Amino acid sequence: MRVRPGVLGVLLAFVSHSAAFGGKAGTAAPEPTNSDRQKAGIVRFISAAQRAYFRDHDRYASFPELVQSGQLEKIANQSTAFLRALQTLNLQSPSQPIEGFALSIAVTPDGRGYQVSLTRQVDNCRSGWFADETGTLYEAKAMGCVDKLASPAPNSWSPPDIDAAVPPVSGNIACPLGLILGETAKRANDFVENLQRFTADDRIEQIELGKDGKQHHPSRELTHYTAEIEVNPTGTYRIEEYRSTPEGSVPPPLTDTGTAAFAMIFHSRHVEHFDIRCEGQTEIDGLRAWQLHFEESPDQIGSFHSMRINGNVYFLRLKGRAWIAADSYQVLRLQTDLVNAIPEIDLQVEHLDIAYAPVEFRRLKLQLWLPKQASVYIGYHGHRYQRVHSFSAFQLFNVETQESVKEPPVPPEAQPQ
Repeated sequence: MRVRPGVLGVLLAFVSHSAAFGGKAGTAAPEPTNSDRQKAGIVRFISAAQRAYFRDHDRYASFPELVQSGQLEKIANQSTAFLRALQTLNLQSPSQPIEGFALSIAVTPDGRGYQVSLTRQVDNCRSGWFADETGTLYEAKAMGCVDKLASPAPNSWSPPDIDAAVPPVSGNIACPLGLILGETAKRANDFVENLQRFTADDRIEQIELGKDGKQHHPSRELTHYTAEIEVNPTGTYRIEEYRSTPEGSVPPPLTDTGTAAFAMIFHSRHVEHFDIRCEGQTEIDGLRAWQLHFEESPDQIGSFHSMRINGNVYFLRLKGRAWIAADSYQVLRLQTDLVNAIPEIDLQVEHLDIAYAPVEFRRLKLQLWLPKQASVYIGYHGHRYQRVHSFSAFQLFNVETQESVKEPPVPPEAQPQ
């Protein structure tokens, strides 16, 4: 796959069911405006400050108390989105920190509960955003107001959207977001410097799901996978991926490339195009990990992910969640979703879940973290695909000895008894 300078992407090529990507696009729910996302982000920001205040004082706070304690400034340093939210607020006006909106924070008498609301003052529906001590963010409006378009039904055939729920984390560990992003960017830089080309066996399992939920056209194949990453003189990248299949085999209805590239979201040349916040620390495969949420900014110039169909390029904004090892700052797992569906090509769902593991190249005395397994879920033109890649037998450059993915080390306290 050749990608235009500065863009890492995934190419999805459908080779059956439709010779061209034409047809009528489906109806999509109205896209939230940047202003709506900004206001929801303010409520999310205040909720994060309330949780931090509760950890320090064993109770929740009024808005003036949050301002006076300095907790808002502390939390703002954990996320670029939180920092923008703080810059939007007029801290000298507790009841109306944003022009045209009313902010209210109600704390229960025992200090163990709260509710924060941000509502429009010039909207007959009194629409707004709400949150409470559970950490759940709500968007609501007054009764009697009717949506112009109903929201699409949730997808039961693919994993829930990234923003449907936040996986649990430890709430009493401060998150050094700047350090995490800096160290993870170094690992991405090392990845580019050490990896020009690697190959692997890629075992692919795929099914197509009909609208009735039944499986159709299941297929399994073993391919030889090659990934090349080259650095141009300008500092941008050219990425090419190849898969060779046994002669005479039937091509699958869906092919995808770009699996090796997604950890590069945290490369110094790309991370600035994402809003990233730290959700806390957790464990994954027995390792302590920082859990990060990211969402790509709407700037197409720095777009990370694109799709080329019949000569046309479509830019797909990503959001997702990543788990970064707390000791080595390697990407352990990465999940992505589309920020919005692409009605022009009737692409409704693209969910990716990649698990990484260390690969030892003994002759070169080198260890690289490479994809161990990748699951792809695609909803396109009424067709729904599930595809799983399992990688093994890695080779780097001209190394002849096959190298296997090692399972991530498990600390002694996590060993089964």
